[in-house]
Amino acid sequence: MHDTDPFVRWESGLQYAAGLMLGMVAARQRGEAPGFDEALAEAVLATLRGAEADPAFAAEALALPGEGFLADQMEIADPQAIHQVRQHLRREIGRRCGAELRACYASLAEAGAYQVDGRSIGRRALRNSCLAYLVAAGDAGLAAAQYEAATNMTDTLAALSLLVDTTHPARDAALEAFHARWHGDELVLDKWFSIQAMSARPDAMEAVRALQAHPDFDLRNPNRARALIGAFASGNPQHFHAADGTGYRFLADAVIALDPINASMAARLISPLGMWRRQAPARAALMRRELRRILEVPKLSKGTFEKASKGLL
Repeated sequence: MHDTDPFVRWESGLQYAAGLMLGMVAARQRGEAPGFDEALAEAVLATLRGAEADPAFAAEALALPGEGFLADQMEIADPQAIHQVRQHLRREIGRRCGAELRACYASLAEAGAYQVDGRSIGRRALRNSCLAYLVAAGDAGLAAAQYEAATNMTDTLAALSLLVDTTHPARDAALEAFHARWHGDELVLDKWFSIQAMSARPDAMEAVRALQAHPDFDLRNPNRARALIGAFASGNPQHFHAADGTGYRFLADAVIALDPINASMAARLISPLGMWRRQAPARAALMRRELRRILEVPKLSKGTFEKASKGLL
């Protein structure tokens, strides 16, 4: 909060939050109820009070450590506990700092034409950081309103990515409207697939399977395969590491189907299964089982065979 070096403030905040969150993960594993450190809320409020000087820095400073970063700090990762702790903190920050977050969000609304200078980009990033906390605290309607009013892709995607995690009535309509507007743009349509693949909703796995049958999904399109399958396996640890192994099975099925079409892409997609050493024994066994199932496929390409074989070592 007080260091004169912005990098030190950011790094210190990251380490403080990471230590706090890892402690909360350990507490959750012991069956204890989640708590909250008021110092974290104080740091958020201090960042918001000084945000006008450097909005881009404030947006970075407000971000909690990511789930992948936290997993890397653990000898044996616990994806579900990490996700639950991170969501709990986002929700509590949104509630406890709600008035200040809402005021900052409102003050950053763009009144004029879209600008691409550094300060304007920073202001949009900060505004969307505030939005994320407010939605986590329960105000999904604010994301729906931003989606409807957005005049640029940054704000549109930020609102949609938050809305897709909710049960708000506008969620499905927003997804349909985005697809109708952008289905002719391949790169933007990839974003539409990825946003849904990384959803935190309980039905994310079912939604990803349904998207495989979507008319705009083509396994022969490497960018589309990466946008859906790769985004789920690498960007949705909570659901990819489901205790029943459905996420691992989904990825192995995709690799097997993709190998005759694009062997190099199939080999690259295997990587998340090779991280079994960082998981608890039950999950590790399920991941190794899927690697062995890939290896049992007749006429498997050399690259996919080597990647799966090395993943088992």
